[in-house]
Amino acid sequence: MKTELRGLIAALALLATPVAAQTAGDIHAGERNRFGYGELRPGADGNNPDAPNAANYDETKVGDLPLPPLFASATDQTQSGWSARRAELARLVKDNWVGRIPESVASFRVVWRKEAVRPNVEQWIGQVVAPDGRMGPTVDAIITFPRRKNPAPALISYSYVWPGGRVPNFGGTPPPDATKQALRHGFAYVEYRPQMLQSDTGATMREGIIGLARWPREEHDWGALRAWAWGASQLREELARDNRINGQRISLTGHSRFGKGVLVAAAFDPLFADAHVSSSGAGGAKIMRRDLGERWENLAGSGEFHWMTPAAMLFARQGHSIAELPVDAHTLIALRAPRPLFVTSGLAEKGDAWVDPRGMWLATMAAEPAWALFGSKVPDGAMPPPLGTADTPFPLAWYQHDEGHVPWPAYEAFYRHEAMFVPD
Repeated sequence: MKTELRGLIAALALLATPVAAQTAGDIHAGERNRFGYGELRPGADGNNPDAPNAANYDETKVGDLPLPPLFASATDQTQSGWSARRAELARLVKDNWVGRIPESVASFRVVWRKEAVRPNVEQWIGQVVAPDGRMGPTVDAIITFPRRKNPAPALISYSYVWPGGRVPNFGGTPPPDATKQALRHGFAYVEYRPQMLQSDTGATMREGIIGLARWPREEHDWGALRAWAWGASQLREELARDNRINGQRISLTGHSRFGKGVLVAAAFDPLFADAHVSSSGAGGAKIMRRDLGERWENLAGSGEFHWMTPAAMLFARQGHSIAELPVDAHTLIALRAPRPLFVTSGLAEKGDAWVDPRGMWLATMAAEPAWALFGSKVPDGAMPPPLGTADTPFPLAWYQHDEGHVPWPAYEAFYRHEAMFVPD
């Protein structure tokens, strides 16, 4: 009774605080108090090697916690058995990681407005409308169409365009023009701006589609990764209705936090043809039981908790550990089977250590049995392929380029992968 009363008081306090006055820390503390999580362990400090919680980059200190099994029984190791097992794993991933989409969202409408920006370029704005008429945020994209007679494949790119048109600088060699590269391959290039649907901060979580669906969040409700994925699926459906687009060849690409978002979208929407998951790290394709680079505690903290379901904080509580998480990155990856997936990273020594490239490769390997069930070829090596050499003969592919925390060196390899596994 005391726990329920404390939760009610916390929820009322959260609703009573003016939206403009709330910080991410306020929202985070409100959820912790409402669900009785208490204080959480601090995340890894990636900036100060002398900090008590400094990030570990020593492979000998990553730990050896066993991974949760993909298969619970011999029955699961068949195509028919995998269907039921996948449903159970999807439930665990939703309940402990990315969250459940509230039931009300199924009744939301997306009303599209399409405007020409310049020749062969259009802006599509999908206005989300709740059943009671409340106007929500938008699914927003800029689409550049190739000049071709037959329907074009499309690549939805989670776009790093912040308010005011600012684009983050990831450093390194200047990237090629991604739009021109897509057009050369005959693709329509779709710059999807997920922050227009759900902002990338806990402070304004109430103002996006999450708040439109239900506020405050319930313990297993969705976070931004799942919300962005919902928007990507709405965009895919609308693209497929356009006679200029080949609806069977709509793929995804995203980097870093958007790599996480792309993996979640691909895992829960099999109608995406292929997906390039770049340097996704913690909360994406990295094994969370490895203590290297970013930790689960970072994801559960006030800076990133909005990506996840509130219940993700359970495994960052004092006196608890990541070993209690009933799934890991290989589980999330395996939900994609048997559809194509392309997981990539840069070099740790050039700036990609935080996302744990080896941990992502190990997770990819650990997910391979789900593809093998369907007769798909999987790599048989105990070591990653050489730099710049993709596991492209395999629908579940791993590729490591020789740059740092950037996505573009893997683009050409991804286009080859898509062409190999997605029929025209």
